[in-house]
Amino acid sequence: MDELIRVTKDNDGKSVVSGRDLHEFLEIGTEYKKWFSRMTEYGFAENVDFVRVAQKCHTPGGIQNITDHALTLDMAKEISMIQRTEKGKQARQYFIEVEKAYKEQQATPFKLPQNYHEALLQLAEQVEINEANQPKVDYYDEFLSNKGLITTTLIAKQYGMSAVELNKFLHAKGVIYKESGKKKAWVLYANYAGLGLADYEEYAPNERTIRKTLKWTAKGERFIRDLLAEEGIKTNTQLAEEVALSEPEIEYDGPYFSASEIAWQLRLPNEWVKIIGELANREHLKPIFNDQNIFCRKTFDEYGRLRWEYTKYGARKIEAAINEELSKNVG
Repeated sequence: MDELIRVTKDNDGKSVVSGRDLHEFLEIGTEYKKWFSRMTEYGFAENVDFVRVAQKCHTPGGIQNITDHALTLDMAKEISMIQRTEKGKQARQYFIEVEKAYKEQQATPFKLPQNYHEALLQLAEQVEINEANQPKVDYYDEFLSNKGLITTTLIAKQYGMSAVELNKFLHAKGVIYKESGKKKAWVLYANYAGLGLADYEEYAPNERTIRKTLKWTAKGERFIRDLLAEEGIKTNTQLAEEVALSEPEIEYDGPYFSASEIAWQLRLPNEWVKIIGELANREHLKPIFNDQNIFCRKTFDEYGRLRWEYTKYGARKIEAAINEELSKNVG
């Protein structure tokens, strides 16, 4: 298999890919820093899906420090699929083949001992492996059952929710409730309290507890994900994948209107040009994975600056949003 993108191993033996190598292979026009920041908005978490890596780069002006990222193969595959380009398809298939080849390489058939001596050797070898792995096993057992490490805010963010919304959801499911009194902290109901789902972080200066915060273990996070999945609620990454696979190519041969043209047609002052762009974002009119859709297209002016132009359908939606805003002001 030809090496399209270099895959290496991190300190834990996991396969990782350079974010900059992937950016270059996908032929992304946006600079790496901005592009990677946009990719992380699909729910990828640092030190879980990627690790920040500092590198030194030789430039005509001397040595310069740059930031790269070591991505897991899963993250690299998802990013490749999101691009919706031929290069993206090629990269994703390549990573699948790399993963498959690695698994085949690791799979070794189990050999049954043929005599007592071989059985003793095999047993001694397994005992040695178990002793070496025991500290790691103990650590993960403790991590999954005791330590509260993940905030509600962090979990909620992966679903495009706020912590307030997620807490309301968990309360409606009978998982947590809010204490009475001045503190009013969220706590687990008794039937969930002993399952190792969460712990409490207390801020207690001068031995007087002022604030108690509910935090979730990895086991608790999985529990919340399962509850959300039962209700059909998906992560930002899952939704992005669905849109990437289902968003149709749009053919539109009608007129396009810039924000200033829409403002002029509706006899609005110049300051509405910026407001129109904000309304278009609020109404989700702008395409995400390509350069155009039925409402809007991406283009550039004579100075090379990005601007958005709207179809007659997009202009109608913007006009409706403007009328709604104006009615609020009148009220």
